[in-house]
Amino acid sequence: MVPVAAGLGVVMMAGTVWAATSVAQNVFVGAQPESVLPASSIAFAKLDLQPNGGQLAAYAQFVNRLPDSMREDIDPEAEPGKELVDSYIEEAELDGITYEEHFEPWMGQRFGAATWIAGSEDAASSHAGEAVALAVEADDEGAAEESLSEIQSQLDTDPAFDMRDGFAVITENAAALSDLESQISSGGTLDENDTYTRDMEAIGTENLASAWMDLEQFAALGAESSGGTGSGGLDGYGGVQQPDPLESLGEYEDVSGRAAIALRIEPEYMELRGDMFDVSVDGAGFSDYELPDPGLQMMGDLPDDTMIAFSGTGVSDLLGQAYEDNPDDFGDLDQMMSELGLTMPDGLTSLLGESTAVGITDLGGSLDQFANGMSGMPSLQYRAEGADSAAVEDAVQRMWEGSYDSPPGVSSEGPVTIATSGTTGTGKLGDDPVFKQTMADTGSAHMGMYMDLRPIAESADEDSPEQWGALGASVGFDDKAMSMQARWAPDGNA
Repeated sequence: MVPVAAGLGVVMMAGTVWAATSVAQNVFVGAQPESVLPASSIAFAKLDLQPNGGQLAAYAQFVNRLPDSMREDIDPEAEPGKELVDSYIEEAELDGITYEEHFEPWMGQRFGAATWIAGSEDAASSHAGEAVALAVEADDEGAAEESLSEIQSQLDTDPAFDMRDGFAVITENAAALSDLESQISSGGTLDENDTYTRDMEAIGTENLASAWMDLEQFAALGAESSGGTGSGGLDGYGGVQQPDPLESLGEYEDVSGRAAIALRIEPEYMELRGDMFDVSVDGAGFSDYELPDPGLQMMGDLPDDTMIAFSGTGVSDLLGQAYEDNPDDFGDLDQMMSELGLTMPDGLTSLLGESTAVGITDLGGSLDQFANGMSGMPSLQYRAEGADSAAVEDAVQRMWEGSYDSPPGVSSEGPVTIATSGTTGTGKLGDDPVFKQTMADTGSAHMGMYMDLRPIAESADEDSPEQWGALGASVGFDDKAMSMQARWAPDGNA
């Protein structure tokens, strides 16, 4: 089974290779879609296929690191917008409209979409009260206007558009376009919003795709949308639907903060980075907790043949603080700990210690079998610094009671309690260059995950499985923000 991430990678690489080969090498600057969308936006997303000079070099180097089988699927001459446009033309049943004639002559490589609270009911896309606009870069505004007008004449709906500073700005109707103009006139554009620009600068600016959201405003929108008939969107142009608001946020009385996320490509890896700023839920934020020191060093001490690993530092402390605040929310965990002969919250420290890692070295079957609980007993190692060895050993015996499999053996190395089951390597995972590349820059993380794609690709009969590298992810906290990082580091030169 080829990992899902690989399929996503093919699509993105096809787009970036096309961008790198079709953009004039001396054109590295240009307007961004946030310059034509309102500062009052509560959510915004953009795709930028026009890289600068440094990005061009990084994309080219990363493409060379892709597995051979993926590079074979990349057509440097392919245009990523064509498939989407062709799909829309077919869905909308447009007569005489083609990508080559009506889109290729004018459509640029920067795209953005924004949502804001509409100033009037007529401008809203749904009863929740949000309006949405799509901004498409137009290299030739005259050609864009001509093509969009021709498409507009064939539609049953009534979308509206306007040309603004090199972008075609499209809304669901004329009222929404008028409201957008009013929002910009009174409050400026999104690139003039200091909060937005500060948040996006925090996650880096040279990104292939990025998104931003005001959680407080979006939570209110989610509460308004609950029980509704659904949200509207840009049905007229491309079937672009406004996503349903995050109804789960609407379940809380008080949500504040912001979220930003970005996808970037570096010479040796592809990375998804996300930050949440000044977040609080029902009055509780990160500053209300005593945060442990970060670090995932324990993961590097796992066996060198680890396929899948999880690690955390201070997890028992954080869960314990949350338990003290709201014990009723931890009924299932309370029962599980009781079955292991332990009580909350102290039992968490007895089992997890201050720093914890678990690594699986043999799935006991295929990845699908393992994921569906149909595999044999996997080989694994569990390491917990500061745990109670006797409590761990007793918990292991209780968990394996009645099992035909032998329970893991429990031992100690100084302050570290180790439980090992099956066969594991004798070296350290932290010495693997692929692990080092994948999990680099995680010194500020409190939780992490690692998956070695090489043995998985080998079990799927992939050619050159050693080229698939690994996936890694981590999450870290401080008193004002939470940061997430996910990375794929292939090794096509292996």
